[in-house]
This record gives sequence, C-alpha cells and structure tokens, in this order.
Amino acid sequence: MEGNRTLDPKTLDDIIRRIVEVAQPQKIILFGSAARGEMGPHSDVDLLIIKAGADALDLMGQIYRNLHGVGAAVDAIVVTPEDVERYKDSHALVIKPALREGKVVYEAA
Repeated sequence: MEGNRTLDPKTLDDIIRRIVEVAQPQKIILFGSAARGEMGPHSDVDLLIIKAGADALDLMGQIYRNLHGVGAAVDAIVVTPEDVERYKDSHALVIKPALREGKVVYEAA
C-alpha cells in the first residue's frame, strides 16, 4: 500500500504556467490533498481559479485543453471574485474549504 506523496514542485509550476497562459487569473489556490501533502495514488490536483468576468465553462475548457499532457490529474474550478464573496461561507460549495485550507500558488501583480 502506498503512503502519502507530495506534488512535484516542477509539475505544479508547469500547471500554473499553463493556466496563466490561457486564463490570466487574479489568483490560483491549491487545496485538497495536494495542499495538505496527503496525496494518494489516485489523488488529483485541486485548484480554485479566481478570474473577474469569467465565463467559467468556456474558460475551464480552455484550461483543460492547455493542461493536456501535464502529467497530473487536475481539477480546475473557475470562479469570479463575486462568487467567492457570495459563497465563501457556504458549506455546499468548494469555495469555503479552498479558502480555509488552501494555499495561494499564484497571484497577479
């Protein structure tokens, strides 16, 4: 049985670079098992991508196309700053745990 593994920093850097290329987000937050250093053999990389004025479905499609071949399973969730403000206290959505336990891995200057 495999123990916990961590996300290779080079892989994370490549994922971030590829997302920024197509999305130009304000912020990217790594959360879930990768942020906690508790990745298992079937874990993915959970990312909350914050982008003003985003058409989430269209942007997620562009992101996933650009992540092809990155070497890791990525779960990218695109939200607007307004979504974050509106749903930051909702237990039913991923925004609250991402903000609580997540690590900012990219922030626009």
